[in-house]
Amino acid sequence: MAEQVSHIIKDKQYFKFCLYGFLKNLRFFEPFLIIFFLQKDLSYLEIGTLYAIREVAINFFEIPSGIIADAFGRRLTLASTFLIYIISFLLFFIGEGYFLFAAAMLLYALGDATRSGINKALIVNYLVRTNQSDLRVDYYGHTRSWSQFGSAISSLLAGILVFFNENLNIIFLFSIVPYIIDFFNVMSYPKYLDEHTTARANILTKTRVTLMLFVKTIKSRRLLRTLANAAIYGGYYKSLKDFIQPFLKSAILVSPVLIMFSDHERLSIILGLTYFLMFMASALASRNAEKIKNWVGNRTKLLNVSLLLGTLLGILSGIMMTYWVYPLVIIMLFIVLLLLENLRKPSAVAEITIIGKDEVHTSVLSVMSQFTSIFTAVLVIIIGFIADKYGIGYGISAASLLMLILYPFARLKTYQ
Repeated sequence: MAEQVSHIIKDKQYFKFCLYGFLKNLRFFEPFLIIFFLQKDLSYLEIGTLYAIREVAINFFEIPSGIIADAFGRRLTLASTFLIYIISFLLFFIGEGYFLFAAAMLLYALGDATRSGINKALIVNYLVRTNQSDLRVDYYGHTRSWSQFGSAISSLLAGILVFFNENLNIIFLFSIVPYIIDFFNVMSYPKYLDEHTTARANILTKTRVTLMLFVKTIKSRRLLRTLANAAIYGGYYKSLKDFIQPFLKSAILVSPVLIMFSDHERLSIILGLTYFLMFMASALASRNAEKIKNWVGNRTKLLNVSLLLGTLLGILSGIMMTYWVYPLVIIMLFIVLLLLENLRKPSAVAEITIIGKDEVHTSVLSVMSQFTSIFTAVLVIIIGFIADKYGIGYGISAASLLMLILYPFARLKTYQ
């Protein structure tokens, strides 16, 4: 067996993995998505159901898409997702009304379900081939930091776009460009990463073997608890992070900050900068995930501590939103919530791929995304329903209290 290398090899493929993450996160609509839906006269509950439709659809397609990717070729499957996203963005651009937005969300979900876990599995395969398996946490952290850097740059560009155009539809049109580029980037990955089998009999055999290995793997109590730990916080973070948008929109109306600009221009500046800071902090966290993990002690301890801390910070931010206490402090709390997710992610992926079978990395990682989707769907409905009746702060507090109740069931035993 070849000796493992002691440092990350920053070759051409390393930069392609980083470029993939950077380009896929140039989603210019992200800092303004809830504002966009509110501009279209949707209620918080309707917005919550749109998010839930996306997450449930991801859940529906997740496991089959992972198995298909493992059996039929990951590289080509990953590239095809960008074409699906582009169609979704076009529907948002031309869209008016709940049902057209629901259709766009379904297509977006199909892209996410197909893409989810595939690039991580490609990285795992590549690290094995290049004797870098022991560096997986650090490698994931590096590539994920580029994803967060892409989100940060995307937020600034989105703020500029919105500053000059009150019609938020335009940001979906601009989001198409990086996805076209990323399509060609993924197609330039080495063909051996595809693991594609052309013979129909071999494809069916591989699909059957993959499914059997997946079922065997999922019976592991340790793996299931690890999947739950990763998914619960992932769903929590995904359901909470965008609800800072309407809060800041309301706060701007009574704030003397940047009064030389119109309310719309102030919103574009503050939201763009807020999301920029959130994602830059997350990029820094991802790049230093290995160091933080070593400082805390090990992966399981990091996952436990960050899950509990994020829950408590969510409760605090909900209370502060309810009583309009220092919007800047609330922004900082949301930055920490996002930072924790990106500190957790490399350790969660590493833990899951170590426990899981090498042959079904894509399928097991897809289950993590599936669990995340289920929890996100539940939480956004809860937040939306309560926000319509009592306010966003109450909705976030309720979601955070549910997290606190679930913590004992997601807490990991320390194995190392």
